[in-house]
Amino acid sequence: MTDKTKYSNISVSKETYSSLQKLSKEILPNASLSISKTVSYLVDCKIKEKEMTIREAERITGGLDLWGQLEKFTPPKKIIDQVINNTNNKGDNNGKK
Repeated sequence: MTDKTKYSNISVSKETYSSLQKLSKEILPNASLSISKTVSYLVDCKIKEKEMTIREAERITGGLDLWGQLEKFTPPKKIIDQVINNTNNKGDNNGKK
């Protein structure tokens, strides 16, 4: 069974899926590249192509003020530790309770 803590699912149109199949063959012509790996590759390429600036992020999200946060907001240490250690006590390593 898929580990829900590591993976998510997306739906695309049949036309997009067909395009992804064609692209997967172009990326690795002599091998079979899965659709999920093709999507990951294309997203990584796009991110590397243009890193988002803080100004662009603020334009998209409306800025931190909109969300009631200050620019120099620091989350509580407990939250930082959970993110760093990826521990939230919600199930075992496979995400099962």
